[in-house]
Amino acid sequence: MINKDNLFVIRAHIAPLYSKPTFTSSKISKATFGEQLKVLNVKGSWLNIMQEDGYKGWIKDFYGTFEKKAPQCEYIVIEKHPLPFGSRVQKINGQYKTINGDDYNFSLEPIKIGGVTSFDSLLFHARNLIGCPYRWGGKTSGGFDCSGFVQTIFLLSGLMLPRDSWQQSEFFKDSFISGEKSKPGDLHFFGKDSKISHVGISTGGLNLVHCQGWVKEESFSDDTFGSKKLADMYMHTCSVELNLD
Repeated sequence: MINKDNLFVIRAHIAPLYSKPTFTSSKISKATFGEQLKVLNVKGSWLNIMQEDGYKGWIKDFYGTFEKKAPQCEYIVIEKHPLPFGSRVQKINGQYKTINGDDYNFSLEPIKIGGVTSFDSLLFHARNLIGCPYRWGGKTSGGFDCSGFVQTIFLLSGLMLPRDSWQQSEFFKDSFISGEKSKPGDLHFFGKDSKISHVGISTGGLNLVHCQGWVKEESFSDDTFGSKKLADMYMHTCSVELNLD
């Protein structure tokens, strides 16, 4: 019997979340392969769920299965193929396995959540995603939105950031700094009329890696090579500190 005590485990590579229990409503985010969602309510074949970051939405029940106690997928795929970056896998007796029980064979070994312990490593993985397309609500290499890209990268360090860019800005509201003095790993925020609508990861100063159209690395300085569009949208920068070994 389906009830609110069930977990819903995503068994499709990507599963879209909607604002309402209908395909005609707006897509607001995505759940990743192996992710476990808390079921809040059930309406026919639609589930009102909450993700681990607290984000809520509606998802169709054919994207996964209900489990009383689901396996813990504590490792994140860091390749683009055959599973998208951001997928979750588990490690059993030294072998990585998908939530569906298949062996996961890799070129780059998956990283345990919290396994990245430096900003240099975070930026290494962020840069490896350059060229991945923008997709509204996306959180994998199949397509990121700006805040989904930032959230997924920082999850490698064990830091669970809120889902949307304005929420991420609020999360760091006590750590505003000058953009010119930002260090690699800090966050630059952009928007219009005091409303945050975009975020990127600083690579130092007024430089960043972010997803806008695609994952790219650029500058928003006033010189010839800077992005005037980003410069005009710039709001503020927040210092980010991690409990790194």
